[in-house]
Amino acid sequence: MFTVRKLSKIGLVAAAALAIAVAFTSVSSTDVSADNHADRNAAMKSLGGAMKALGAAVAGGDASAAQAAATKISATAAEVPDLFKGGKPGANRAKAEIWTNFGDFTAKANALKAAADGVAADAAAGKLGSDPKAVVGKIGATCAACHKVYRGPKV
Repeated sequence: MFTVRKLSKIGLVAAAALAIAVAFTSVSSTDVSADNHADRNAAMKSLGGAMKALGAAVAGGDASAAQAAATKISATAAEVPDLFKGGKPGANRAKAEIWTNFGDFTAKANALKAAADGVAADAAAGKLGSDPKAVVGKIGATCAACHKVYRGPKV
């Protein structure tokens, strides 16, 4: 039979176990968000692949595929600030300046998104043009502006 004293002890043990579980869950979720190099790397590679697809679509005169590639670039660019938020430099090419000047970094990601949105709109309106360098260059200039400041050399 349970007494008040036994129930109190069981409650204290359960509360302590819950507190420990919550503490470890909080630590692990912080570590995951602060160390998502793999997600950031995958997003950057995705941007590169979409840029190549955009160039190929423009060269092939496929406005629909160009629009899809530009839309993918825009969607990925929108995710970039969140992928870096709370992170830190590590064994990768991301410079510490990303986190010391996060407002500018975010502005550069927004410029990438705006450029990609413009290319997608041009493709939808049939105003894309046929020069892959010119079309990709509209977006590529924003990539270069960010990489110049926030991307380190290959190691």
